Amino acid sequence: MKKFMAMTGLTLALTLLPGFAPGTPAALAQSSDEGQVREQKKESVPLARGSMVNVRGLNGSVTIETWEGETAEIDITVTASDRDALARRPLLIEATANGLTIRTEERREMGRDRGWVRHKAFLRLPRTISIGVSGINGAVDIAEITGSISVSGINGHVKVAEAGTATEIKGINGGVSVALSRVGEQGLAVSGINGGVELGFSGKVDAQLDVHGVNGGVNSDFPLTVVGEMKRGELRGTIGAGGPQISVKGINGGVHIKRM
Repeated sequence: MKKFMAMTGLTLALTLLPGFAPGTPAALAQSSDEGQVREQKKESVPLARGSMVNVRGLNGSVTIETWEGETAEIDITVTASDRDALARRPLLIEATANGLTIRTEERREMGRDRGWVRHKAFLRLPRTISIGVSGINGAVDIAEITGSISVSGINGHVKVAEAGTATEIKGINGGVSVALSRVGEQGLAVSGINGGVELGFSGKVDAQLDVHGVNGGVNSDFPLTVVGEMKRGELRGTIGAGGPQISVKGINGGVHIKRM
């Protein structure tokens, strides 16, 4: 089998190269001797239990820690080639009563698109939330949450310490290590991964497993009843008593379904 070079979603990750809007109250900007501009964006936002947090379009790594409080603490360092590039690719923080979105946009009306903007994001979020992360040109590291996760279009490895459940993980140019409490009613789809996949579960697993298009071995720590003929890179079977489907396809590496 030819190696699978994933990359659905990576066009998004590599074209959204944003920055901060200068003059926001919590942003401190300074210019270096080389003409580069750096800003530190710090902000605290109230965030209720069960809120949805979306992070998308950052050109750099995203690290998310969690805690028992009800406040989101945002700390993002942005470096740009110049102030014009910074203004053309602003960072937006949008808070509602039950959600938070951190995203970027490209303002083409401000003139010719040139220069670059890079981010390094650190977020401290309540543990009792759900998270969606997409279009990130860098690694993503997420601590334990009780809600659901969705991850797509990441140009770097993805690690999730533990989430309640997940429905979709796709378009990752790097290895994936995700721990979940359970398989949700909608199942789990993992696809387009240019690296190995490790799916960990802390509780009992009852699911249907469908693995195909995998350039590596497939292993399960849970009792697995194979259905049909086993082939290289393909496996169909029942884990436990069966249930929602875990679909894994288009993986350039091995797959390990792990007991946590």
